[in-house]
Amino acid sequence: MTRLDAFKLKHLRMLVALEEHGKVGTVAAMFGLSQPSLSRTLFELESLAGYRLFDRHNRGTTLTAEGKVLARYARTLLSEASRAEYDMKVVASGKRGSVSIGTVMTPASDVIVPALNDAQAEYQDLDINISHGSSDALLAQLNAGSLDFAICRLPENANRAMFDYEPIGEETFRIVVATNHPLAKKSAVEETDLEGLDWVLQPEGSYLRDVIDDYHRRHAIVPRSVISTSSVLMTILLVRSGVRVGMFATTVAEMLDQHSLLKALPLNARIDIPGFGLVQIKGKELSPQAKGVLDALRQTASERKSWT
Repeated sequence: MTRLDAFKLKHLRMLVALEEHGKVGTVAAMFGLSQPSLSRTLFELESLAGYRLFDRHNRGTTLTAEGKVLARYARTLLSEASRAEYDMKVVASGKRGSVSIGTVMTPASDVIVPALNDAQAEYQDLDINISHGSSDALLAQLNAGSLDFAICRLPENANRAMFDYEPIGEETFRIVVATNHPLAKKSAVEETDLEGLDWVLQPEGSYLRDVIDDYHRRHAIVPRSVISTSSVLMTILLVRSGVRVGMFATTVAEMLDQHSLLKALPLNARIDIPGFGLVQIKGKELSPQAKGVLDALRQTASERKSWT
């Protein structure tokens, strides 16, 4: 037994809520308690944990370093509990459960869709949830327990000791412009073609944005303006307006080009970016359903490598 055995899920929810709101009164109202009653519960939690979890001051209540550690794990446990409740409902309805996958752009079109199509017969009664985002966002979701696994990169600042990583593919990029944009007539894009243009890019701080900003610096490219968005749809709409330039993974850019939605153009200068792979939390046990989908993705990735 450990000190935390006496904790209940409700206690963990209180801890997370207090970290988010910082006010005992606000959290007490959320749980239908009086402030004195919640304060007593918080003291009890500190006694159970064996550490001071909260700093109480005039501006409110914040978590100590130990409290923040416990809150981080609490989020994971609460997410897992929610998944367990949902999976029980799914199984009770006659289905086989659910699997949650995260992906960056290239494997979404290059690996996940073909794998799920191939596995449709076996997994047709399985709920599969797919999240798309940057590698940083997907790793955060993995840590929070809301994903079974992800197909993404491991950025240099990632704590690699926390993850199992299996490389499965490389990612290249294309410039995308509207079909009536002046650059659409070119067969390839030079760095000088990109000077002083209006861009649509991923949000600042995302891994891909850092890579593109570094490309701009290395080639002395100064955008006239930048709109930042994590939305693929918004990027397509803004670029299709005829003014702005964007950048997509090659498979996605070429698909948009084939359907005459945008014009995809190769860059003469190489943008170096690490490949992507299957990422799991180290030591986390996957459900049989998640293992089955993971194996299907692994098989599809292996077959696509043999085609290239």
